Amino acid sequence: MNMDGYVIWDPSPVLLTIGNFELRYYGLFFALTILIGFFLFRRILRQYGFKDKVADDFLVWGVLGVIIGARLVHCFFYEPQFYLNNPLEILKIHKGGVASHGATIGLITAVFLFIKKNDIRFFELSDGIVFAAAVGATLVRLGNFMNSEIVGAQTTSSWGFKFLRHAPDELLAKNMAMGKCDILDMNCLIQYWPVRYPSQLYEAAGGFIILAVMLTVSYLFPKLKRPGIYVGIFLTSYFTFRFFIEFIKEHQVFQEGIKMGQMLSVPFVLFGIYAFYHAFKNEPLPEKREKNEKE
Repeated sequence: MNMDGYVIWDPSPVLLTIGNFELRYYGLFFALTILIGFFLFRRILRQYGFKDKVADDFLVWGVLGVIIGARLVHCFFYEPQFYLNNPLEILKIHKGGVASHGATIGLITAVFLFIKKNDIRFFELSDGIVFAAAVGATLVRLGNFMNSEIVGAQTTSSWGFKFLRHAPDELLAKNMAMGKCDILDMNCLIQYWPVRYPSQLYEAAGGFIILAVMLTVSYLFPKLKRPGIYVGIFLTSYFTFRFFIEFIKEHQVFQEGIKMGQMLSVPFVLFGIYAFYHAFKNEPLPEKREKNEKE
C-alpha cells in the first residue's frame, strides 16, 4: 500500500505461460467455479433424493447456459454500441466481460429446458444450482480483479486502488497530467491516476458470505427438504447486495440515478421472495422418493 493510502494494482492477468499457451487467473477461477459448483450441486440433489446421473446430465446444459447468458447480457446491456459495431468481439470471452445477471438468466433458461425434457420440478433442481452460482459470484469476481476490470467508481476516501491495467484510467491520468509533467514518465503520471473502490473484492466477499450461509443451513439441517429455500436465500440476499454495491461501481447508467445492474437485480429479488413463498407453502419432500422420480 502507498503512503497516501491507496494500493497500486498492476499484476499480470496471466498466471502461467508455456509456449503459446497462457493460463490466466480468470480462466483458472472459472474452471474452479465449475468443479466446486458441480460438487455442491450434486450434494444438494443427493439430499433431495436424486441420483448422481441427474447432476451429471445437467452439467453441460448449465455450463453452456452460464457462458452464453453471462456473455450476451454483458455485451448487449452494458456495452451494446461497441459489440454491435464489433460483433466478432462477442466470441472473445477469454478477454473477460461477463455479467452475473446474465449467468443467472442463462442458468434459469438451462433449467427450464432441462426439466421439460427430464420431468423434474424447477425448484428441486434450482436449489442445487444456486450453490454453484454462489461459488461463481465469489471466484469470477476474483478473476475480474486480477484482470483489472469491472472496477469500482472513483473515490476520495482514505484508501482505494489504482488499477494501472485499466486502460480508460490511463487516458484519464494523461488528461489530468497534461501540462503538469511528462505524461511518458510513469512515476509522475501515476500521481494523477484515479483511485477507485475495489468493488470486485466487495462482490467476492459478498458471494462468499452468502455461500457460507447456504452451506451452514444445508449442513445443520440436512433433512430440510423444501425446494425453493436455497433459491430464496441466494436470490434475495445476493441481488439485494448487488443493488447496493452498484452505487460504488463504474457501470452504465440505465436512467438518471439508476444503474443497469440495479435495474436487472430487482426481478431476481422478487423471484427470490416467491421462492421462499413456494418453499414454505408446499409440503416438504418425503424422506424417500419413488424410483422413477430419482432417475
